[in-house]
Amino acid sequence: MRITRDMLVKLARDTVEKRFKPDPSVVAVFLVGSVLRDESLLGGTTDIDLLVITKGEPTFAREVVKLSNEIHLDIFFEAESLYAKPRELRGDPWRGWTMWDPLLLHEKSKFFEYTQSILRAQFEDPLNVLARSRAFASPARQAWTMAQLGEMPALPEYLVMVEQVANALAVLSGFPLAERRFLLEFPQRAQLAGLPELNDTLLALLGGLELTPDTLRGWLPAWESAFTRAAQSHQNLRIHTARLEYYKQALLALLDSPTPIAALWPLLNTWMQAVETGTLEQPQLETWQNVLDILRLDPTGLSLRLQGLDHFLDVLEEKFDEISAQYGL
Repeated sequence: MRITRDMLVKLARDTVEKRFKPDPSVVAVFLVGSVLRDESLLGGTTDIDLLVITKGEPTFAREVVKLSNEIHLDIFFEAESLYAKPRELRGDPWRGWTMWDPLLLHEKSKFFEYTQSILRAQFEDPLNVLARSRAFASPARQAWTMAQLGEMPALPEYLVMVEQVANALAVLSGFPLAERRFLLEFPQRAQLAGLPELNDTLLALLGGLELTPDTLRGWLPAWESAFTRAAQSHQNLRIHTARLEYYKQALLALLDSPTPIAALWPLLNTWMQAVETGTLEQPQLETWQNVLDILRLDPTGLSLRLQGLDHFLDVLEEKFDEISAQYGL
C-alpha cells in the first residue's frame, strides 16, 4: 500500500466527520504532529495525531485506533480550559507549538482563530523562546539537585530527565523532538544552537557512544517479545498492539540508515515502558537487566551518568545566559 500525505489527511478528515462532528462536547479537532510536516513515514509506518478539544474534562486522555499494520490513529483529548490563556501558551513548548500551525478539521466556535492569533504574536521573541526551553530544563535541573540530596532517580525518571535536556536544546530552534526521530534530529538542533558537541554528550547519557549496530539489532527479538507481552496488559497506550509495527519498522529503518545509533532511543524508551507494566516474565527481565548493564544504566551506572547530565545542563544554562545578554533580557 502506497501511503501519501493526502491519504493520511483524508483518513483524519473521515474520522472527524464520522466520530467527532456529531459530538456536542467537542469544541475543535486538529491534525497535529509529523503528518503536517510530511515526514511521518519511517520504515513505511506512521501514526495520525489528532488533538480533540472538549468543553469540559474529557472522559479519557488518549486513544489508539489501528487502521492497518502501517497506520494507526493516536488521538489526544484535552479540555478547552487548558487553552483559555493563549499568552501563556507562548511559553509552553508542547501546546504552544501544537497551536502554532495545526490543520483545523472541525470547530464549533472561534476557538482556534482567537487562540492562534494571540499565541503567534511575539511567539518567536527571545523571551518566549527561552521560556519554552526553560520549561524543559528547569524540572531536569530540579531532579538532578534532588539526586545530589540522596533521592536517586530510577531509570524511568532518568530517561525523562534526558528527554527534557535534549528538548530544552531542541526548542531553541523549533518544536520538541518526536520519539522515533529523537536521536536522528537532535544533531541538527545542536548544530543550530551552536553546540554540536552536545550530540556526543547525549549519546553518552544513554550509554550509546560505544554501542554497535549489531548489538542493537541483536536486541530486537527480545525487545519485540517484551513489547508484545506488555501490550496485552492494555496498561500503557504507548505500548499498544497497534504500535508494534510502528516502532519495529522504524527501528529496522534506522538501523539500516547512515546513523544506526538513532535506533537506541525509541528501543530503550519503549522497552523500559514495557518493563514498567510489571507483566514480563523472569527471563525477559533478566535480558532487560543485561541490556542495562551493557549501557551502564544500572543503579551504579546512573550515578555516573548524572555527572554528564549536570554538564549538559551547565552548557544549556550558559547558552541561556548568552541569549539573555544578547537581547538584553
